[in-house]
Amino acid sequence: MRSRRMAATAAQVTSHARRLTAERGLSGFTVEEVCEQVDISRRTFFNYFASKDDAVLGVPARGDDDALKAGFVASGDPASTGLSPTLLEDLAELAVQRWERSDITAESIRDVLTAFEREPRLFTRIVEKLLRDEQSDVELVEQREGLAVGDLRAAAAVQLIRALTGATAREFLTRTNTDTFAEILARRLAAARDLFAPNPDPERKS
Repeated sequence: MRSRRMAATAAQVTSHARRLTAERGLSGFTVEEVCEQVDISRRTFFNYFASKDDAVLGVPARGDDDALKAGFVASGDPASTGLSPTLLEDLAELAVQRWERSDITAESIRDVLTAFEREPRLFTRIVEKLLRDEQSDVELVEQREGLAVGDLRAAAAVQLIRALTGATAREFLTRTNTDTFAEILARRLAAARDLFAPNPDPERKS
């Protein structure tokens, strides 16, 4: 219950910070104004976010998915020879868990894009974060699978799931059906596997 309240408060802070950024720019409002609108103290604000920039981007002051990462690593067997046959599915599940915790909506995407238009440097910040997050996931795969640092299979696995996750998010936010995020991602992963798998039908044209 407490974690849900904290997530709801963080979402409110981010929503107000984005709206104020879109209206006035980052220098046009103070942390205290955001706190007043959300009814929290300045100290509480900095328990959630390290800066106004991070509040707008929704980047928490502390890592909030350590348990998810630990579960992903624990599901592998670094002593095994070869890659785990469920590596891609487990990476996809990690992406689903993160999505479900993010509370991303079409409206929140519009808000952050509007904030980027007002403060272009925020776009650079989010790109840098995405690259750091990707490298962090590559290291998780290396650890889980017992791979040497720099093994391209780790990077390829992470980059594939990230590409599929991005496409899944776009489909999910504009969908006309009731498919869940997990269902859409699973469908796209199955299609990717079909591309890489050997053709079982020798009569089928390539």
